[in-house]
Amino acid sequence: MDALWSNMTPPDWIALGFVAMVPVLMVVAIHLIRAELHRAHPRGRVRSSGGAAQPPLHLKTTKAQREQWRMGKQRHPRAIVDLTDDIETLLKRIGAGH
Repeated sequence: MDALWSNMTPPDWIALGFVAMVPVLMVVAIHLIRAELHRAHPRGRVRSSGGAAQPPLHLKTTKAQREQWRMGKQRHPRAIVDLTDDIETLLKRIGAGH
């Protein structure tokens, strides 16, 4: 093992340094992205749609059905369609709030 370290040339050390920098740069990038998201959307701030109350949200699936889906017990094709419809409904609701 000592022979490996002693036989490394300066370009080898530079290449090893670049390889070691990749995880560090990834951590820094993730931190910067998270900080930017927190600045853009601070917690606790609720967006209102001009003071108008939104109508109640009606989903096709029940809470029990969604829990079964999370546990992997729900595999019926109709359940998949209902869940995708619910996702679309929620995305529309979020889009209407902006």
